[in-house]
Amino acid sequence: MPWDEVRAELKRLTGTDLSFRPFLKDLATVVTTMPDMRQRVFELVDEHELAALETARLSDGAPESLSELSKDSRMALVTMQGRQVCTKILERLGIAKYFVAVFTREDSLDRATQLRKALEALDATPPQATFVGDRVNDLNAARAVGVRFVMIRSQPDSPPADSLFRSMRQFYEEWVNL
Repeated sequence: MPWDEVRAELKRLTGTDLSFRPFLKDLATVVTTMPDMRQRVFELVDEHELAALETARLSDGAPESLSELSKDSRMALVTMQGRQVCTKILERLGIAKYFVAVFTREDSLDRATQLRKALEALDATPPQATFVGDRVNDLNAARAVGVRFVMIRSQPDSPPADSLFRSMRQFYEEWVNL
């Protein structure tokens, strides 16, 4: 996505001097302090996400991981994408069937809140759940909620996740397909 363009359009639309770096923090500031802007701000981001929809691809190892995990587990998806584009991506990639619930930015711009909603939808407690993510913010949310956290992150750093994999393929081969 052309993030610099999105940030510039959001600044113009909101009339603020926010840099939208970090993006979600400033987006949350806008929707909290200017609730009348919420729909227009989300629509602007949706427009850019929809334009990038055709480039969405599954990572190597993702189809196998989802298929195997869904055999023994109920899964929910939490994402900061908009509901409209998320639904289209899940359908286009043929993976919607793996998730019993989906929580998007429309549900909450706070990842920990999204995780709590997912636990409720799955009728699960934190010790019963594992959250798979790729960002330090995901790790922080998992810790706040008390769920186990598996990170899939290609960057050379090593955040203190419960388990760390460098790719979806590695995750599938070493964790899912045991």
